[in-house]
Amino acid sequence: MAEKTLQETENFVRSVAEHKGWILNRDEDFIGHLIEGLRVNYNRYGFYQCPCRDSYGTREKDKDIMCPCDYAQADIDEFGQCFCGLYLAPDFYETHDDIDGIPERRPEDLYPD
Repeated sequence: MAEKTLQETENFVRSVAEHKGWILNRDEDFIGHLIEGLRVNYNRYGFYQCPCRDSYGTREKDKDIMCPCDYAQADIDEFGQCFCGLYLAPDFYETHDDIDGIPERRPEDLYPD
């Protein structure tokens, strides 16, 4: 498996946002850390696993938290942002002052021990 570069990972993130009709957080330092976390996880596990959540390290057990996670759309619909704060609703900056922590939707029985 070829390792992903930061540029490839950033391209992935931007492509997801465009495809879903979302925007990215405008804090470049913040999204840089998230993109780096996604890159590290891809190179470690072979898939873009959410950098904000603990992982089992297997595609089967982590399929719900592969970026964009299964919870992203519901989080964006309700809170204007995904759990990480990477992806935002298109009108986020018109309706929100800042990125806030939001409740975790992932069921506790799916958390790694």
